[in-house]
Amino acid sequence: MASRNFLLPNAAQCDSLTDDQCRMIQDILDPDGIRAYKDWAFPHQNHLIRLYMKGMSFNEIEKAMRRRLDCSYKTYNNRFRCWLFPTTQAEREQKIIELYSRVANQYNPAPTEIAPPAQSSVLLPIRPSPTQQNSQVAAHAPFSRPSHPHVSNSSQHRTSVSTINTFTSSSGSSAFTQSDDTFSNPRFSVASTTSSVSTGSQYAPPPRPQPQPQLQLQLQPAKPPKHDRISGLWNDTLRVIPCQWDHSHWMWHEGFPRCSVCGFSQWHALMLHARSYRSSEFLTAMRQLRDLIKHDFAGNFPVHFLMSAGVGMDYFIHLVQECDIGGQNVFGQNPLHVLNPRDLGNKLISFLEYFNKRDPIPGVLLSQRDIYCVSPLQTLLQQPLERTMYQQVLKTFPCALISLRSLDTSGRCVMEMMDSASLKVKPESPTDWGKIQIGITETGLFLSEAKAQNGSVQEYGFHEIARGSRGTPLCFNVLYVCRICNQTCDQINTHTISYLDQMVCAWNYGRDCNAADEFGMTPAHLLVKNSRCNTDGSPEKPSQTAELFRTLLPRGCPNLREALHVLDPEGNSLIFNIATRGLDEILEYALALEDASRRPAMVNACSKRPKGKSSSKEWSVLEAVLEKLAELEERLKYAHLTMSDGMVRRLCEESNRLKRCKHILIAAGAKLDPSITTRYKICD
Repeated sequence: MASRNFLLPNAAQCDSLTDDQCRMIQDILDPDGIRAYKDWAFPHQNHLIRLYMKGMSFNEIEKAMRRRLDCSYKTYNNRFRCWLFPTTQAEREQKIIELYSRVANQYNPAPTEIAPPAQSSVLLPIRPSPTQQNSQVAAHAPFSRPSHPHVSNSSQHRTSVSTINTFTSSSGSSAFTQSDDTFSNPRFSVASTTSSVSTGSQYAPPPRPQPQPQLQLQLQPAKPPKHDRISGLWNDTLRVIPCQWDHSHWMWHEGFPRCSVCGFSQWHALMLHARSYRSSEFLTAMRQLRDLIKHDFAGNFPVHFLMSAGVGMDYFIHLVQECDIGGQNVFGQNPLHVLNPRDLGNKLISFLEYFNKRDPIPGVLLSQRDIYCVSPLQTLLQQPLERTMYQQVLKTFPCALISLRSLDTSGRCVMEMMDSASLKVKPESPTDWGKIQIGITETGLFLSEAKAQNGSVQEYGFHEIARGSRGTPLCFNVLYVCRICNQTCDQINTHTISYLDQMVCAWNYGRDCNAADEFGMTPAHLLVKNSRCNTDGSPEKPSQTAELFRTLLPRGCPNLREALHVLDPEGNSLIFNIATRGLDEILEYALALEDASRRPAMVNACSKRPKGKSSSKEWSVLEAVLEKLAELEERLKYAHLTMSDGMVRRLCEESNRLKRCKHILIAAGAKLDPSITTRYKICD
């Protein structure tokens, strides 16, 4: 502005505006919270208001914010207009004078007897008292903005402006010396250690009222929700469909349409930002969204998103009353896989016990594995907990020893997962790193005590059977001893050395049929990828392999879904490995085991293409089967010239099985080049 009104506040006065005063300016202009883009550039809004109050042009604002935001001066002009700030010169000057006057009068309603020192030439706005501050927070309209906005680094030095040229007390103590979490944050600081006045001084201010307990109970989010749209991750834990848009700034009250790629909706935005609202506001918001679709395309329900937000027990109680809990998403994660216990505290144990009893089969939710063979216990142990909580958590989970001794598809044990998680958080929070390291020690002690009581675990089971092992030979390979039940396998004993009888024995003795071994392979993947021989030395027929598969994964198995969807170390799905080997009978059986809504995602899963095959990095199941079929057809053209009749018959049978697999895949909805949504969509 060329000509400056002498009533306008100067630059120093505008720079010293506190965050509360900046928010009050927003409330004066928009008391009902109806402005658009209210959450745009939320961490920088207070700084933008200070620049506006200085009278800077929008070109100057663009230059001043260049290191923080990459926006043009037109964007700032439009945003301030949406925030109901005048943008023309005359109206803007008048509004700045009015706003500054109202803010100053609000926080200094009556003249004080304390005169500022004579050498101070800068007039600074007086900070609010704790009572006024609390009342101002309580006066915010519901959902006008998050109740606990994030504290920007640039605002922390403005939270106490009265420390300039004030009288120092002989005691040097703050007016608030009691232990209080609310005022330990510099955002809520009302007095510093250098600004107190001695109690014996005639200038001593009246005793300040105690802070309201309401603020002490409200928790501020440590950081905003994090959306990795390329990898398809929320808060580094919850897996969703990769999307071209970043939904981390989409707010539930803005009324946006459901995302056409991943299915992100207002329900999910509310869950992710739940820590920014009081529990009563959260409940009111859910009731407003009651008629909207609650799940995304990948099968994530609101509870999945709320689990990753790190909220307290009250929020979960409200959510359970309003909608269903849901189950496993397309990535095999149930809600407990993404649990952030940040605000649950000592209620974590009762929270886990509730989910342990909720499923029709007790303990299933706490033991299910995702597509990478990771259980909820293994993910929870990667969270920073108090030392005493680790042992309580381990004792709460059913079959905790099985989860702790299990490996993921990369061959990592739970200790390696915890160590990797601790190193990831160490740069941001050394305290959390130390807690997870303590958790590694506690978990190791738990395993040591269990080993001392129960002895070592029998390792022989489904993995060895699927690889073709038959037992320990005796008497010149005439007799065998089963390594599971230690019985002799002979012609008299009905327990033979066949793979089928060994699998039945493994089931009877409680061997784990879904765990990954040190190479990251599960028994189901090993069964379809390995070739075995019969006792007479003949190769195993596809029908025999199908019988073994039905024995390994019978109908009604509690954790059947995790076995069907787990990946191998190369990232290939079980359906991929079955179909590309022409096991049509197993393919039909495996698809029939899953719900109809999930079958299209099973047959459209894509994996990495082997190097040198094509320029494309990924290929679908159908594309891999067609390529394998084309290779066989090419070999059969000249097979009668170079191969025996038996070899030609086997190639023809394999080609026919691949053709049947192709038809089964197409009937289940397989596409040659499925879109990113088609690959993972299990819910409309």
